[in-house]
Amino acid sequence: SDFEQRVAVKLLHRTILSDLDRKLFERERRVLASLEHPGIARLIDGGITEALQPFLVMEFIEGEPITDHARRLRLSPAARVGLLIEVCDAVAVAHAQLIVHRDLKPSNVLVGKDGRCKLLDFGVAKVLADEVDLTGHGCAGYTPDYAAPEQRLGRSISTATDVYALGVMALVLKSAWASSHNTRNLRALPRQKRATALIDPIARQ
Repeated sequence: SDFEQRVAVKLLHRTILSDLDRKLFERERRVLASLEHPGIARLIDGGITEALQPFLVMEFIEGEPITDHARRLRLSPAARVGLLIEVCDAVAVAHAQLIVHRDLKPSNVLVGKDGRCKLLDFGVAKVLADEVDLTGHGCAGYTPDYAAPEQRLGRSISTATDVYALGVMALVLKSAWASSHNTRNLRALPRQKRATALIDPIARQ
């Protein structure tokens, strides 16, 4: 070969290989193949090894979770919102194709050396156009701290499920800034004022 490329390989372990696992893995491959956006980790290749293990070859992202990045650089509220807007743009591309990520959280949003966000891991994503939800309404793949009420209750999900998770991520990003600047904790605010504070830090004072 005349060139080299560093990639990330996702391999389904043979010990957990079931018919459902295969179907979920294949769906993730199909989802990633349909998404093309600078804010979404790119699918490079995929297939099955000689040992019959499905694999995905992904763009390698050398970065850190969005919350760690914001904390390490002590980013301003405006800079944190700017990063979140990048994430929203990437999620919007998925939603336009009726794809719900279902597990949006800081560890699935890495900020690279270029300061740009990359959305990862569509392993438990749902394609709303699919007649059957492979994981069922009460998908166990979500992260409780970022899960929308309908996920916790095992009800049908929609793009609003991701919007809820984005709101929680915004709260975490803003709360971290508020804590580091000795301002009032957002969790102590009434719901209406808390929503305002997410947009305007001055409203907390």
